[in-house]
Amino acid sequence: MTIVPARKDFHPSFSEWFPKAAIAVGIAWYLLLCLLHYLSDRPLWNDEACVFQSIQAFRPHEFFTQNLLAYQVFPRLYLLLIQKISQLFDFHLWALRFPSFVCMLAAFFVWLKIASYELKNRIEYLTFVLCWSASAVLIYYSAELKQYSLDVLASALYLGFLYHQEKLENSPKASRYLWVLILLPGLVLFSYPAYLFALLPLYNLFLSVQHNRRRLRFLMTYLSSFLVFGLLSYSFDIRLRPIAAVTHGFGDYFVSFNSVGEFLKTTGEGTMNLLSRWFVERPKILKYIGVFFVMGGFLRMFYGFFLHIKKDCYRLKSIHTVALVIFVELFILGALKKYPFTVPRTSLFFCPVVLFLTVKAIADLKGLKPLWGRILQGAFLYYLIFVSLGISFFVFNKALTYRPELW
Repeated sequence: MTIVPARKDFHPSFSEWFPKAAIAVGIAWYLLLCLLHYLSDRPLWNDEACVFQSIQAFRPHEFFTQNLLAYQVFPRLYLLLIQKISQLFDFHLWALRFPSFVCMLAAFFVWLKIASYELKNRIEYLTFVLCWSASAVLIYYSAELKQYSLDVLASALYLGFLYHQEKLENSPKASRYLWVLILLPGLVLFSYPAYLFALLPLYNLFLSVQHNRRRLRFLMTYLSSFLVFGLLSYSFDIRLRPIAAVTHGFGDYFVSFNSVGEFLKTTGEGTMNLLSRWFVERPKILKYIGVFFVMGGFLRMFYGFFLHIKKDCYRLKSIHTVALVIFVELFILGALKKYPFTVPRTSLFFCPVVLFLTVKAIADLKGLKPLWGRILQGAFLYYLIFVSLGISFFVFNKALTYRPELW
């Protein structure tokens, strides 16, 4: 006689269902904050109004033949796209800011996918999700007539591609990989920081050719596409940027070599902006607490590179190795006065990188010192929730500004 054990209904434990539910709520919360901020109908502020002058005044061909009005710097093809969309709705504020809104939400979901490759622990993944709803800039620039949300999206698309590049190279369906190599450099027409990321697949392709000469066609395809799109971008966009006027008027945007003191000041200020400006500006205590947490991510950018670069056979295939390369590129361009190094909004694409590395640094500490790691992660979660609630108050009251101050 066979004894059949009594059936037990499966009830997932609290530790199993709560993180999943919390992640879903965290994602929904960020989307809600962005939506409410987008619908707030706040007036165009100074920079937006300056961009709007060109949108109203220029005919399509003039975007590619003239300097933008009011010394504005903006990817021309993207600006033309905004003009065409907003014209359909009589330049309503929602229409003007709609492309930025769509780009930031798309970037958010691409980053969620990237984080899922690395953060297998649900609490760590939840922490990364909450970083977005606690970042005033990632909410604010989701609805502004500027290009910064598209920068976040372009960088995320490139980073996502780097995770899959080696797999695509070995795929029997070479045509799919070739199409990606042809189209991906086109992002430089819409985003200036895309140039920083566009060099990374090229480096990987050079390494691939060293091991397999048959992959030369991949290298030549990507290089040709990059050159074509780069020349187009230069001819009707970069060439027309009033970079000399901007450099002269806003010298503190760049790394200065006027003296040792100025070099240390501008380098330190730029680096600090990449650490301290992603959550809130005031009260300063909250800003400094944020710096304390993010400092771990900044340090991980260095040791993470050397920890992974040899494991990855010297390919740039993950955020662990890419982060330091992008930081160095930013510094070099700032030193050459070609791209602002000390301005947070122009480096907004680097914000999710720093937030991810911060979460990863805490995860590393948990591996080394479990008790201290859990304490630090718990403290960071409480910090994120507190800041997010503070930001939410301003979003719900239609009062969120580019310089977020809780009180």
